[in-house]
Amino acid sequence: MKIVHFDVDEEIKKYLKEEKYSFSLSKINLDKILKKDLINVISLKSQSTVNKNILSHLPNLKLIVSRTVGVDHIDLEACERNRVTVKNITDYGARNVAEHALALLLAGARNIVQANEQVHQGIYSYRNFLGTSFKDKTLGVIGTGRIGMELIRLMKGFELKIICYDVMKNIPASRDLNFSYVDLNFLLKNSDFISLHLPLLKSTHHLLTAKLLELMKPGVILVNTSRGEIVDEKALITNIKNFKAICLDVIENEGKFDRYNSLLKYKNVIITPHTGFFTDDSVKTIAFKTSHMIKYFFTNNI
Repeated sequence: MKIVHFDVDEEIKKYLKEEKYSFSLSKINLDKILKKDLINVISLKSQSTVNKNILSHLPNLKLIVSRTVGVDHIDLEACERNRVTVKNITDYGARNVAEHALALLLAGARNIVQANEQVHQGIYSYRNFLGTSFKDKTLGVIGTGRIGMELIRLMKGFELKIICYDVMKNIPASRDLNFSYVDLNFLLKNSDFISLHLPLLKSTHHLLTAKLLELMKPGVILVNTSRGEIVDEKALITNIKNFKAICLDVIENEGKFDRYNSLLKYKNVIITPHTGFFTDDSVKTIAFKTSHMIKYFFTNNI
């Protein structure tokens, strides 16, 4: 059985035993692999793409394990036609991403990045860095799945009001954690802080349009640790002055990012390179679940 792992960083490399590559799966990179026609299993991340063209070069492929929650980088219909099973890791530590969302929110509210940069320039003054406190403010959480719910738990100690929007409402959790569901427009108009925790689907692509972004309060802080494509980035830039801070762990077209990216022009934008998942605990969990899925699949499909 030939197993190949793509998008392998130095940390997860320690735990995956089979053939490993740091590069993503693409037609060009596939040509670098010997005996690719013998590959039975691949694991990968969202930087890789699986479509009918890729599948045509992998005639013996039986299983794809996406080491991600989302699978929007995989053509599921093409996989089904080719009888290729697709598995993903639905939870490798929702708390890790929620903690990163909280870190970004704090950085935006208390001007952490900008103040640090100024101090490193030799200027030691608080005068340009008026912070925004959390107490008695309103946090809007868009998406109350595992990660959104973990953020709500983390925020309870800050004594702010929490309102949420989701097409699938978790009413028992809303009672237990004392938050309320509202419609999207109400959330956007009334939140001082907004955090996005949605999967990328046709229905969520550019969910936040120019029209909806214009509903937000002046001085709002927006956090996105889900998928960049959920926000219309051009519209976000058009409304950039309305935000105290835009804190992103994801952006549109991440594979094409470079130093000329339009978002980098603005001092109220904080960007981390999709690191929300990347902790010591989550790396071990992802590797373990990947290996377990492969073993389970072939044990039960012989």
